[in-house]
Amino acid sequence: MKKSTKIIELMLQAALIGVGGYYLFMFVCPVFHMISNIGNILGAAMSLCAILVGIFMNKLIEFSKKHYKTKKGKILLNTFFTVFAAGLICFSLVLGSVVASAKTTADNQQTVIILGCAVRGETPSFTLRSRINAACDYLMENPQSVAILSGGQGNNEDISEAQCMYNILTENGISPDRLYLEDKSTNTGENIAFSKNIIDEYNLSTEVAVVSSDYHLKRAKMICAKNGLENAHTITAPSTYFDKPTFYLREVLGVVKEFIF
Repeated sequence: MKKSTKIIELMLQAALIGVGGYYLFMFVCPVFHMISNIGNILGAAMSLCAILVGIFMNKLIEFSKKHYKTKKGKILLNTFFTVFAAGLICFSLVLGSVVASAKTTADNQQTVIILGCAVRGETPSFTLRSRINAACDYLMENPQSVAILSGGQGNNEDISEAQCMYNILTENGISPDRLYLEDKSTNTGENIAFSKNIIDEYNLSTEVAVVSSDYHLKRAKMICAKNGLENAHTITAPSTYFDKPTFYLREVLGVVKEFIF
């Protein structure tokens, strides 16, 4: 029995160190592409914790056994593991919801909202290019649809994100008459709120299709509902393999924040 227990402990140690090392690499990678947010910072910290738990597992087990014998230690350890388990379950449910929303549901909606992302000078970032491509395909397939291009001009951006989207879409044959520029927003909440103002001003259809990255669509739909766009559909712009861990973790936190506030 002791031998089999030891084998299980060694396998668990190896799993924690291996998985922790893999995700530490995945969360650090985006930094080299100028991507740094709460997702990769928290993800790297969690990965490092997994590695340390794997390395010091024997000492942690001995520590737990020793203190579990005392009344105070038992209460503290039971509380810790209960909170940890509850947090893990909640995290898994929210992540599952974010992943489930990462798909295209749009079907012939007449109003499209394209959510902006970083521009490098006048060149779209990979993420913004992916959103533009997805929107362009949809607009080509649905010639009666119009699009609101939403995104202001940030630091190190020579033009607004809306203007960048406009330039590329018109270069690809989308008529300027079908495009509305919203170039004042600085975050997703403003993207959608300011786009709603354009919808009201020009009497556009409120049954919208939102274009954004796969990981971003759950939160985008929640914000749409807060702005009176309850029937929002989605158009998925795929993210890269290396971006997914960082941005999906960030969106879990973002969805929780939207739910609370």
